[in-house]
Parts: sequence; C-alpha cells; structure tokens
Amino acid sequence: MAIVKTGNALTSKFVQPGSTYETDGYGLLTARAIYLLDKSVGGTAVVGGQVHPQYFDLFVHKFTLTRKTLELDEVVADYVGIDGTTTQPNVTASLGLTSEHITTHPNFFGPSTGFSTAIAGNGTTFTTSTIRQEYKVGGVFGAHFNGSATNAGGFVGFLDSSTADKQYFYGKSHYLAPTTSFSGCIYTTSSGVVTNLKNAVGKTSGSNSFSSTKLLPDHVGTTFTASVKGSTRNTLMLSQVSFEDYCVQSGGTPKIYKINYELRFNREGYPAEVYATA
Repeated sequence: MAIVKTGNALTSKFVQPGSTYETDGYGLLTARAIYLLDKSVGGTAVVGGQVHPQYFDLFVHKFTLTRKTLELDEVVADYVGIDGTTTQPNVTASLGLTSEHITTHPNFFGPSTGFSTAIAGNGTTFTTSTIRQEYKVGGVFGAHFNGSATNAGGFVGFLDSSTADKQYFYGKSHYLAPTTSFSGCIYTTSSGVVTNLKNAVGKTSGSNSFSSTKLLPDHVGTTFTASVKGSTRNTLMLSQVSFEDYCVQSGGTPKIYKINYELRFNREGYPAEVYATA
C-alpha cells in the first residue's frame, strides 16, 4: 500500500515544542531547537554556523539527526551566540602563600609603605660586623653582607643572635609571600580579540583590561598599580591564553571563539624595564 501524505510536507525547518533558550548570566546565549523533517531534507536542512530561525544572534554549534519513522527525521540542533561582541569575564581567583627568598621581600631594604622598620636597613648604609670583620651589617636584625659601607654587595645571612629581635631572624633565609592568580573565560565573535590577547601574553596591565578587552569584573578592581620606591608599576600580568573555535560554519570559518586565560597579580608590580605593557 502506498504512503499517503497530507498536511505540511516538512521540507523546511519548523521549530517543534520542547525547544529551549538560555543565557548563562555572562552574555553567552544557548538554545536547542527540535525539528521534524522529511527524510529527503533532514540530512541537509541544518549545517554548522547556520542562524537560528527565531533568534538571529544564535548559530548552530552542533546537531544530531534521528530517524523517527521511515519518512521522518528528527533533528536536534544546539545553538550558541553572544549578547554583544564579547561576553563578560567569568573568573575564579586563587589566593595562597608561597616560599620566597627573604631578599625579595618588599621591606628588605626600606622601610617600605606599611612597615616601620626595614629588615636589612636602607640599602646604602652599612657598618662593620662585630662578629665577622670582613662583613658589613645592614639594619638592626643582624643582616650581614659582603659589600662596602655604602653598597650591600651579596647577602650572606642573619648571623647575629645577641638579642631577642635578632634571634627571630637568625639563620632565616625565606618568608611566606602571598600569591594571587585569576583564571577566566570569555567568548567573542572577534578574531581581533584572539590576536590581541595572544600577543599580550607576558605583558602587564594597570587596569582590569588587556588590549581593550576586560578580563576581570569591575568589582574585583579597575586599577592595578603599585608605587614602589618612587615608581609606579602595573601589578597584573597575562601569563597564559588558550583559545578554541567554538562555533564553526560549514566552510570552516569560526563564528565564535572561546578564550581561557590566566592572570598573575604581583603586589610589588612588574618593572616596565623587564615587562612591557599590553
């Protein structure tokens, strides 16, 4: 017996009940559309990068086809899009402590802001050690150096145990320094954003943006600079970037890029003579 067809021929897409639309709160838009199509067009009706029939800022990311009957295919298409050009940064922060050599402490020579007494003096005034005549002493905690009366030379160590204050430093060589890093993710329709961030790896910023792309939300801070011994330094560095083509057209050209990145925060800042500004 021949198949008798009536009603809609189902040769073009028509969104079926059960389709969804969702936003992640950062500007990434996703949708799922269900189509019932005649088997003659089911395999070609949906292609990567195709625009959603109702939401024109969404494009096909992937789809599945299921043969429902001898004559009908069900196509479930997942769409993705962006509210604007680039999403807001979705960021996770990690704060902790790490062991650093005592000479890297911001108050080793000082005193620096927030400290009343420097660990090893002012860095330019030294006296001869009463313990080892060949060494010089800086500050009041027994820090010994092999330099001159006006230049530290190399740090030898804390060698004086004659007072309680000096005993606290005696033999110490490291301290616990705070460390902060941010891991984030953004989506963008701009290949220029990908290129700019790729070129900014290893560079610094004094704001929450790199190459005009916001990588930290404003509530974390908008200014990231530190004043160190009379100079202003940027305290954020873009240490890592990875990206992927998240939504690709049938011809292979991406519609959307997903970018993951990592930022390092240094409370003392990064010297501009060593690290360029993005």
